Amino acid sequence: MGRSFARRSTSLARLSLLPDQPLMAAHSPRIIAIADVHGCLNALDALLEAIAPASDDTLVFLGDMIDHGRDSRDTIERIIGLESQCAVVRITGNHEEMMLWARDDQKALAYWENHGGAPTLSSYRFPGRLQDIPEEHWRLVERCVPYYETEGFLFTHANYAPDLPMAEQAGSQLRWTLFDPQEMRPHMSGKPVLVGHTEQSSGEVLDLGFAMCLDTACWRYGWLTAIEPSTGEMWQASKWGVLREQGEESHRERLTMLFGANE
Repeated sequence: MGRSFARRSTSLARLSLLPDQPLMAAHSPRIIAIADVHGCLNALDALLEAIAPASDDTLVFLGDMIDHGRDSRDTIERIIGLESQCAVVRITGNHEEMMLWARDDQKALAYWENHGGAPTLSSYRFPGRLQDIPEEHWRLVERCVPYYETEGFLFTHANYAPDLPMAEQAGSQLRWTLFDPQEMRPHMSGKPVLVGHTEQSSGEVLDLGFAMCLDTACWRYGWLTAIEPSTGEMWQASKWGVLREQGEESHRERLTMLFGANE
């Protein structure tokens, strides 16, 4: 059985120091996972402002940085800029994989456009074309990694085979397989695994103790989620760039209630 994630209060309200409370002098390097951004730049900026990454922090993007949301171009630009401020790990998601496939095949291009790629192309120019994507952005996507492993945790986009070392995992497993809590098992390493990919429409992180799914459906009126797994500290923001208050329901739930009331 893998180790459980550390748990502590995850209030997103900003805390002010009491007048006589001393400032903390030391900063411990953090590793912070950020789930599927999907071109939701306002949400990402809100999280970055709240996290305030230091130069010795590591931000791990769990894939699907692009598609569906309207600001994929500027999201990639923001991530490129972050690389000069702190360590950045970019994991390949199925949407990055579709983008790469689209370069060389018209059918793959049509498939990508129908599964979130059209807004990405339009974020460069309308109507967007592959030729409008700069080489620097292609290189960022090409240099994404299939997974990231630390002394205490594993990070990948979608899922994992529990009985295989990460280096032997199939790409389809890491990037496309859904996170089904009934089928999940601890990884053979004993390390907890953090993934995205499988949207949690409730807006709540799915935490099994040995594995955690952080995709809380930001582009569908949920939240963009970031977490420091060693402490359990969590930040969430809406697609409009507003931090989630403790106990606040997702906007998707509010919209469902409104639309349901009008039926």
